[in-house]
Amino acid sequence: PEMNCAGYQPDAAVGCTTDEAVLARVEPGLIQSYPTDWCHQKCSRATFDFDLPIHTLAMGMCMVIFLSLPLYANLKEEKVQAEPRLEYLRAFWSQLERKACWQIILYGMVSHITMNIQNVAKPEANYAWLELTTFQQQLMSMLESLSFFVALKLIRRYALNFSWRKMVLIGSGISVLFNCSYYLVVFDILRSSWFYVITDVSESFMYTLNIFVSLACMVEISEEGYESITYALITTSSNVVRPLSNVISFQLLTFFPSLVTQESIATDTFLVRQEFASLQMMVILLNLSSLLSTPLLPRQKKETLDLVALGERSTAWGKFVILSVLVFMMYSTTVTFITVHDHETYGCYKIFGGRGCTEDESSIPALMLVLAGLLYCYGTNFVLTYLPILRGESKLSLAMFT
Repeated sequence: PEMNCAGYQPDAAVGCTTDEAVLARVEPGLIQSYPTDWCHQKCSRATFDFDLPIHTLAMGMCMVIFLSLPLYANLKEEKVQAEPRLEYLRAFWSQLERKACWQIILYGMVSHITMNIQNVAKPEANYAWLELTTFQQQLMSMLESLSFFVALKLIRRYALNFSWRKMVLIGSGISVLFNCSYYLVVFDILRSSWFYVITDVSESFMYTLNIFVSLACMVEISEEGYESITYALITTSSNVVRPLSNVISFQLLTFFPSLVTQESIATDTFLVRQEFASLQMMVILLNLSSLLSTPLLPRQKKETLDLVALGERSTAWGKFVILSVLVFMMYSTTVTFITVHDHETYGCYKIFGGRGCTEDESSIPALMLVLAGLLYCYGTNFVLTYLPILRGESKLSLAMFT
């Protein structure tokens, strides 16, 4: 709602709502003071006197990006003769056929699908149980960005030669530890908003480790003259799966009806706590399942160079990677456009990551999408990592993950 207040109505000609779900969230003192005109007043919890629609926010971000374009003028390079377009594409396709390239791209997509799944009931619980303020929320966002910067500096200083696989294991393990700490909030043992801010920022710090290793390999696998397009492909492939992760996150709520609204979470009953604990555990297990793809990740620079030196190629897997990236990119672009441009009309549909536009909206399309995404994730990983073990071509060992 506008101004962070339930039921606020900017048009004075429109009467106040009588919806019980909304009235339950309105400040009692506001209704007592303005029994017929309460929805046109500013409540005490309001942060701003104005509303900022999503499309206005998006335009503001575009303007900031546009104003920053002159800064790229300093990135001047000597002019070189450009290759013919078809020859460039053939050379790029030849690079994409290399196992060293498509294996790392697939690792980024497969691992990030499950790694990015979140407990979407947590923001509602934070307001209902912790009374998390807008200030704390924004402070947390800034600290998360700062922690990302600090983590990269520490990696650069102390961990450049540390095993990437071990880095993923450590980052995932500590993230699970901080996720489990939220059970103190769920069962009313320690309900402090500042406790949540600290643990969430610390979890973001560990998450940086998992992001770093997906990008560290590309320096070693890029051929001269194709560095930028290789970087773009690897980073894009890792990012375009995020909308699918959001859809999976929201569809998990289908199995926990008590967590759908902030009002039901605020009742804080035994059933609510039980369902929240189950959802939190399900998210933790899905996040941990991303570790199953760890064998696809080289251990360090030497192993990456050895993989490049082997020169193994596969046209089929190269096509599979291109098709995967294109499909995920089309879905990601569609979701982004709809949720920004037509948010109020179509952004609420479950298949686009919303909670549903109507109470009787079917979850089947979204659940089918979730099933397809998980099948892609675990199926690809199984074929590349575990099917050779079943065939006797390799052995299952702990060393695969370290």
